[in-house]
Amino acid sequence: MKKTISLLIALFLISLVSFPQTISKGKVPKEVKKTFATDYSKAVKPEWSKSDENYKVEFFVNGVQNSVTYDKSGKWLEKKMSLSSVKVPKEIKATVSKEFAGFRSSDAEQITAPDNSLQYLLVIKKGKEAYDVYFSAAGEILKKEPKSVSQTANKK
Repeated sequence: MKKTISLLIALFLISLVSFPQTISKGKVPKEVKKTFATDYSKAVKPEWSKSDENYKVEFFVNGVQNSVTYDKSGKWLEKKMSLSSVKVPKEIKATVSKEFAGFRSSDAEQITAPDNSLQYLLVIKKGKEAYDVYFSAAGEILKKEPKSVSQTANKK
């Protein structure tokens, strides 16, 4: 019984460290806040979280949801921007039609890396099947990860 309780406590503590923790703006390093304020002066409703040593901020610009992940020095590591289905590149739409017949896209994001390379993430589903699918700008499938339908329902 003691081993079970110890194991549960250990798993709980690991989960606290492994998942992003919501934090107040006051706990964000000034270098990170300065870079964010400079790059996104029109950001609305910023919400900060911390995962490991990185800081993530989710916010809106012109009604579009964005997020940026920074290291503690203020260098950005990843930028994400929600896309409407109209803004998904036609090459990706063609790949989805060909490779995922009968599936529908529920969410789309444009992901920018520090080298300014672009990837696109689409959540696609059909019935109880759902996937996070990463695409190149040319429509090539880079990665496909199974996702439970309940995860997609809880996202919005």
